[in-house]
Amino acid sequence: MPEAETNQTVSIDAAEESELLFDFDPEEPAEEFFDRASGETTSGVFVAVSVAITAVSPEPVDSWGDDLSPAPISGDGIDDNDIDPDDDDEEGFLRVGGSGRQSKRRAVVPTGTRLCINPAVCTMWAEDLLQNAAYSLGDIDTLLEFCEGNEDEDELRANLIRNLEAAGFELLEDTAERYPERWEALSAVSSEDLAEGIEAVLTRDTKLPGTQRFRMEKSRAQALLAPMTSNRQELLLSLLCCESATVFLLEAVESVRDGSKDPRLVSLRSIFPKRPEDTETAEFFAAAVALKLWSTRGRVMDGKGRREALASLEALDCTLDFYKEIVTALFSCDESKDDARRLEERIAALDAATEQLIVEHLPYARRVAARDVEEGEDPEDVFQVACTGLLRAPKRFDPERGIRFVDYSTFWMKQALSKWRADEASAIRIPVNRYDGLAKLSKEMELRDIKADDPASDQDIADELGVSADEVRQFRTVPRFPEHPSTEDQWDELLAEPDNMSSLDSEETSSIVADCLAELKKREAEIIRYRFGLGDYEEMTLEDIAQIYGVSRERVRQIVAKALEKLSAPSHRRRLQELLGM
Repeated sequence: MPEAETNQTVSIDAAEESELLFDFDPEEPAEEFFDRASGETTSGVFVAVSVAITAVSPEPVDSWGDDLSPAPISGDGIDDNDIDPDDDDEEGFLRVGGSGRQSKRRAVVPTGTRLCINPAVCTMWAEDLLQNAAYSLGDIDTLLEFCEGNEDEDELRANLIRNLEAAGFELLEDTAERYPERWEALSAVSSEDLAEGIEAVLTRDTKLPGTQRFRMEKSRAQALLAPMTSNRQELLLSLLCCESATVFLLEAVESVRDGSKDPRLVSLRSIFPKRPEDTETAEFFAAAVALKLWSTRGRVMDGKGRREALASLEALDCTLDFYKEIVTALFSCDESKDDARRLEERIAALDAATEQLIVEHLPYARRVAARDVEEGEDPEDVFQVACTGLLRAPKRFDPERGIRFVDYSTFWMKQALSKWRADEASAIRIPVNRYDGLAKLSKEMELRDIKADDPASDQDIADELGVSADEVRQFRTVPRFPEHPSTEDQWDELLAEPDNMSSLDSEETSSIVADCLAELKKREAEIIRYRFGLGDYEEMTLEDIAQIYGVSRERVRQIVAKALEKLSAPSHRRRLQELLGM
C-alpha cells in the first residue's frame, strides 16, 4: 500500500473533485498499463492545495469585445419536447391531406427520454454508500447532478429510493448526524452490482410511439382501408360458405336470446334480451332470423340470396373474438378443419390490416390526447386512454358512408376520454351520461362568476346551454367534490334525517313482499326467497339452490327469470303501487 494512503490525509478541493469525474483520454490502454505496473510500488506526499481565486475586472465589461449574439446549441435533453423541431409552421403540426383541417392549438408532447450518467460516478457513489450503510436525500440529489438528460428528477429520485430500499439501505431524514456507527453493513450487495443497478436506473434512450409527424393523404388512407375492408368481406363470405360455422353462430344467438350467453361476447351492438323493443336488440334478432331463413332455404350463394345473407351477417356485427371462437370450435371437428384454416387465414389478414391502420394513426391519437390534457393529468395516461378509443374505431368503421377515418376515430377517442374522466378522474364517480352536462355547467358557472360578482341564475345558464332550468337545477344537486366533515354536527348537517312519513318499517315491508310473492307458485316464491335472501332466508347462489331442489343450475335460473317476469307484469305493478300507497 502506498505511503500516501497510510500516513497522509488526502484533501482535494471541490473544484478538483468535480474535474475527476469527467472522462479523459488515456495515454495507453488500461490493460497494458496494469500489466506493466502490476509489480511496481509508488510513494509520495500529497499536499492539500486550496487557493482562493478572485476574478477582478481591470476594465469595464462593455470593453471586453465578446460576441454576445444568440448562438444555436444542441445536446441531450435540448429540443426533445417539440413535435417537429425542423418545421417552422406553428399551426401545421396536425395536417390531414394537402388541404385538410389545421389545428389552431399548438400541442407539445415528449418524443422520448434520453438519460445518461458517467459509470465512474456510479461506482464512487456505490462504494461510499456501502461504507456508510445509509444515505440521505442530499446524497440522492448530489448523484442526480451528474445525470444528463430530459427525465423528471422527482421520478428518478423515487426510482432510486425504491431500488435502494429493496437492496436494504436506510434513508436518513436527519442530516445533522448523517450516518450512525454500525458494526456491519445492512446490505450484502457488492459495490459492482450496486453501481450497475444505479447506472441502469439513470441510463435510458427510449422513443415514445406516435411521436412522428402525422400526414394522412387521401390516397394513403384509402390504401390502408382497402385491405381491411376486403379482408372483412372475405371473412364474412367464408363464414357463409361454411355450414358448421353458420350453425354455431345461430346457436350462439339463441343463447343470447335466452340469457345464457353474454351478448358482449357475440356482438358489438348493445343487446338487451329482456328488452326486445330496443332498436339495436330488435335489429340484431331480426338479422338472425333472416340468416336462419336463408340457411333453411338451401343456402343460396349467388345473386340476391347471397347479398341478403351477407347483409344479415353484417347486421349481427359480431366481434372478432367471437369469430375466433367459431374457428376454435371448427378445429375440434375433423370434417371442418379445412374451413377452420381458411377462416383463420382471413382473421389473421384482417388483424394485420387493422394493426397497420392503427399504427399509422398513433401520431394522430397522440396529438388528440395532447390537446385534451386537463390540469393534473399525465399526458401519457391521456394518450393511453385515447389509444383505447382508437383501437375500437376500426371494428365498426364503414368507409362506404363517406366519413373519414380520422373523424370517426376522433369520436371514439373523445368518448373514451369522457368515460375515463367520469370513472377515474374524480373522487366522486359521476355517471358517464351526466359527466358532459356537468362539465359544461361547471365551465359556464365559472365564466359567469369571473365576469360578474352576482352568482349566475339557473334560467340564465339554461338559456346559454340550451337546456331547461329544471335540468340545470338537477345538475347542481349532483355532488362534484368530496366533503370531509370533522365533527358529528357537520355529519348531521350533511346526512339529513329520513322522512318518517315516507319510510316503511321492516314489518310493513315484509308484509308487502309476502303479499307479492303470494301471487306466485309455491316453488317459485321459495326460490325467489332463497335467491335474494328475503324474510328469514339467507341469500344463496344458483348452484346452492339447485342442490336443494335436485335440478340443474340453469333450471333454477330459468325459474328465477320467469318469476321476476311475472312480478314485473303491469297488474302486479299496480298491485304493488296500491300496497305502497303510491
